[in-house]
Amino acid sequence: MRQLLLFVFLAVPVFGQEVDIAVRPDVVYVETVAGNIVPMERAFFHIVIENKTRMQIDVDWVRFDVTNSKGVLFSGQYSGAALMDLFDSSIDRKRIEATAKQTLKIDAGERKAISDIFMDFPRGFLGENLILETNYKSQGKTASKRASIQLQRTQGFSGRLPFDGTWYVAAEHGYLDPHKRFLAEAFAYDFLQIGPNGKSYQRDGRNNADYYAYGKKVLAAKDGTVVTVRGDMAENIPGETTNVATPSGNVVIIDHGNNQFGYYAHLKPFTIGLKPGARVKAGDVIGEVGNSGDSAEPHLHFHIMNNADPAQADGIPVVFESWKAQSYSRFPVARQLGILPRGEFVQP
Repeated sequence: MRQLLLFVFLAVPVFGQEVDIAVRPDVVYVETVAGNIVPMERAFFHIVIENKTRMQIDVDWVRFDVTNSKGVLFSGQYSGAALMDLFDSSIDRKRIEATAKQTLKIDAGERKAISDIFMDFPRGFLGENLILETNYKSQGKTASKRASIQLQRTQGFSGRLPFDGTWYVAAEHGYLDPHKRFLAEAFAYDFLQIGPNGKSYQRDGRNNADYYAYGKKVLAAKDGTVVTVRGDMAENIPGETTNVATPSGNVVIIDHGNNQFGYYAHLKPFTIGLKPGARVKAGDVIGEVGNSGDSAEPHLHFHIMNNADPAQADGIPVVFESWKAQSYSRFPVARQLGILPRGEFVQP
């Protein structure tokens, strides 16, 4: 009898306890961003469903609620063909590993996701908690899984701009920005320089030295300790990206304290005069802008993450201290503790 009971127990999975629904990044930060009339609060996240059972499951619907002490403020629920398209979009946008498309079925050991959920509300209207729930079937039975996470209102990382002079914000972290492909880069920026000809380069742009940003000094955004340095990778020819397997190229990673690590990437080879363990102050030179790694032209990639290993990290929001917007105008606008909009010219 004991043997029979043991056999039945092993043959039937623990139903309803091995399907996970989770949010990524692990911490959902609320950013304060400029609005047309009033400041806005923005939350961004992905929903991931993982089938840890030994059986295939069939997802009926996925729902999220944003709540506070007064109740539900905002809800979203997806099912049917709409949910299927969202699962496929996450695969197409390379947010999650590829699985079978045009299906709501998730095989054992597989994951599907709803990616790039953005919510913008006037400040004070976005809630305090995010509740996730999914309903699914397996072997003719219906079950659900629920999870809750607190929305984190935090300034995140604050520091100076990682350069001197006037720079163009070529990419940030909006809905369509490619930085959202990677959790560590969820709040990343790309910076380049624009010359009097209105371009990022002079002459024909075929050489790295043609680019206005090339060789410019990269500065530490905050005090910290260097934890990672790579400075010997050859650079790309402009317009060609040959080092996608090592996307950072020449890179410096600095521990800025409070579990915040600065990532300064695509640097010029043999310009990094630092070694792991070196102490730096905000404004210290850490290298020069180059075109190494997953880069098509000389520019600076900068982000903050919560782990020294990008593969294990989630991105952290960044606000910059004491900078100026509209820097090519006659009347630059002073800013304090703000995020940088794409297409803006900025300077310290």
